[in-house]
Amino acid sequence: MSILREIDTVRNRAGLWSREDYTILQCSGADALTWLHAQTSNELLGLESGQGNLNTLLDRQGRIQAVFSVHRFEDEAWIVAARSQVPAIEARLETHLFLEEVEVHPVGDDTAQLCLEGPAALLFLTHCLDDTGAVATLPQDSYAFAPLMVLGHEVLVFQMTESGEDGFLLVPAPGESDALFAKLREHAPEQGVALPGPAARSTLRMESGLPEAGLDYDEKVMIAETPLAQVAVSYSKGCYLGQEVVARIKAYGTPKQALMGLVITDELEIPDGSVPLLVAGKKAGRMTRHGYSPTLGSWVGLAYLDREYRNPDAGYSFEAEGGDAAFAAKVVALPFYTVPTRAAQAQLRYDEALTRFEADVEDEDSTAITLLEETLLLAPEFEDAYETLGVILHRHGRTDEAIGVMQRLADLNPACVMAHSNLSVFYVAKGMITEAESEKAMAGQLEMKSKLDKNEAAKEAVAERERIQAEARERIAMFLEVLDIDDVDPVATMGLGAAYMQLESYAEAVPYFEKATTVKKDFSVAYLNLGKCHEFLGEIDAAIAAYGAGIAAAGRKGDLMPLREMERRLEALRTV
Repeated sequence: MSILREIDTVRNRAGLWSREDYTILQCSGADALTWLHAQTSNELLGLESGQGNLNTLLDRQGRIQAVFSVHRFEDEAWIVAARSQVPAIEARLETHLFLEEVEVHPVGDDTAQLCLEGPAALLFLTHCLDDTGAVATLPQDSYAFAPLMVLGHEVLVFQMTESGEDGFLLVPAPGESDALFAKLREHAPEQGVALPGPAARSTLRMESGLPEAGLDYDEKVMIAETPLAQVAVSYSKGCYLGQEVVARIKAYGTPKQALMGLVITDELEIPDGSVPLLVAGKKAGRMTRHGYSPTLGSWVGLAYLDREYRNPDAGYSFEAEGGDAAFAAKVVALPFYTVPTRAAQAQLRYDEALTRFEADVEDEDSTAITLLEETLLLAPEFEDAYETLGVILHRHGRTDEAIGVMQRLADLNPACVMAHSNLSVFYVAKGMITEAESEKAMAGQLEMKSKLDKNEAAKEAVAERERIQAEARERIAMFLEVLDIDDVDPVATMGLGAAYMQLESYAEAVPYFEKATTVKKDFSVAYLNLGKCHEFLGEIDAAIAAYGAGIAAAGRKGDLMPLREMERRLEALRTV
């Protein structure tokens, strides 16, 4: 299979591969959790057993010394790390471990780790579980883990990804990786699962915008200069080495350079490796690596860019320092490719199932049933999918299964009227009249209660809105007093705009948000709210201008969440 086919299969189905350049370190001892929590940039003590997160070790200047994931198991922590990161972890032990009772030793050196990633990874893994009832115990959150039996092997299953796709990391017992990998490969063709090679996996990682040690960062790079600051830093935890620098940059400034994506529109003739970049003869940054992205259909690169060149959607003509190579590229915020969520995948399958069901007049096509079962694997709380699946199963004469599905829905939501209504119908079909009457009565009671609850909820909503608006009026009076004393106070300026927004007085809010964008440099949230106000007022051109300026500000500062929302809103306005 070609590299392009491998990448396409992972993005649209799933991929399976083995990695031997990673290990697992076990951190144990009476002081293990508190010591590691005090050393790392992300939360640890707040994790429940079975949870995890991406984490780092920093130096006093906030520079990255090691990147890894940490997973809590009772009073221990398990570190999943590339072997290249282990020396830095060991060095921290040697220099910052004093009287604490902490032991760190490798427990994963004798087993390869298996990666299963892609939108169908969950479905494939489900087919390989020894106990289908164990689906409910699969880890649901990023970096969570659970022990499971997979094709006869006891495996630690982590929800983790290298490609940005939904995915799992499988860690079998020592000496069992080859055997498990062979069994998984046997099932791969029937499930449409690819076995991508190193080149395809490198491209997938680059498309996902995940920086790679040794290529995109080293011990001289500050975490604030990378997307890792968005996912591997807790801004509410206690002190750790480098915290002051990280917090100061977050609160008051932006790093001089930050890692961005380049979507390249010209043919590239640049050697691999780090390449200094110029714009009109002026240093603009450096590109860490580049390659062709089949998913985007163009060349892409990762580059550390200076502040003035970090405006997402801006295009520049870059030159490679020391050579004649030049290329045009558009700057984008990472990742290049955002994968659909499980909820989005579930909705697509549900919609396709409805289409097939409506076209199946003779009730002969069972593909809608398969699609709905997959929908519920991806979204176990999708109530409409339960109801539709139950109805279709009943129509296909599989009433016992339909009853089981409706009972699952009733367990999920005891107040669901349709669960009990359908159960009543299904029990009649089975001749279970007593049970049918009981479910019919339950449905009637729930429907009456639902009407009463809706009326009460409507009253509470009105009361809550009145309370919020009363508080907003109080804040307006307070902020106006502050501005009488200091007419450029950023908190009062922004607060007035927000209070007027809560009162739906969008025209009154606009001048304060405009002022906030000038009072505080790169105030991305002010641009976001300004754009929203113009939207609500029907001033589309002004909203587009506000979002455009806000995207540039958020790109310079690295404010990913407001940047993404402004990009989404801007795209929606441009397609109207």
